[in-house]
Amino acid sequence: MSETEIKIVLCIPGPWADRSELVQSIVKNSDGYIFAGMVLMNLETKESFELEFCDRDERMLSAFEVAGRHWKESSEMKLISTHKSVCYLISKGGSIESAHSIMNAANALLSAGGYGVKVESSGLAHPPTDWREQCKYNYLFKSHSSYVVYVTSETTYSCGMHNFGLPDAIILSSESENPSELLRVFTHYLLSESPDIKDGQTFSVDANSPAYRITAAEPIDYGEGSLFNNPYGMWRFQAC
Repeated sequence: MSETEIKIVLCIPGPWADRSELVQSIVKNSDGYIFAGMVLMNLETKESFELEFCDRDERMLSAFEVAGRHWKESSEMKLISTHKSVCYLISKGGSIESAHSIMNAANALLSAGGYGVKVESSGLAHPPTDWREQCKYNYLFKSHSSYVVYVTSETTYSCGMHNFGLPDAIILSSESENPSELLRVFTHYLLSESPDIKDGQTFSVDANSPAYRITAAEPIDYGEGSLFNNPYGMWRFQAC
């Protein structure tokens, strides 16, 4: 599947009373971005992103609380309840470069007053402090924690690797003492090292940890048109 068929969508609520206020705040505070028509552009790199400016959404706080449980009780989360408008930043996905460039664009909106970032294409929300830190260390692949979430029940699986153009991973939760950490290490390895994984290979976190056989699996179907769907597939882990 081509990059153009993957969309990265980032949601940034903020204090802007109207579009004019947002435009002015971006020019003044974003360090090199402008907003004209429906396009946010970096004047230096000429990278551009679709930007939809929307009115206040009464569901916004609850949506952020579900996607950002790790900062649910923080003052940054409470600030979202005061938002006056919402920006949706949209670009093609499917590569590390595109994932990083839209992260920087979202960071510009935070500098313009945004209250946080919710990754609509994986269901994970971040406070401004965390997002800025992740942008700062993109070269160390901190973006992995920006986009990828782990869901645990009878199975544990990752969601969000398609933003980088990579497959997700899944395991029966009973087959690992810490399935989320196992998949986190593996998916970070996929992103940072770009290994050539072959069906039937084995993987372990380190030399002293259990080994797992990796086989190709069908990705999870989140429903037609879902931004969570990963066309790049999924790796299934099984204890050796």
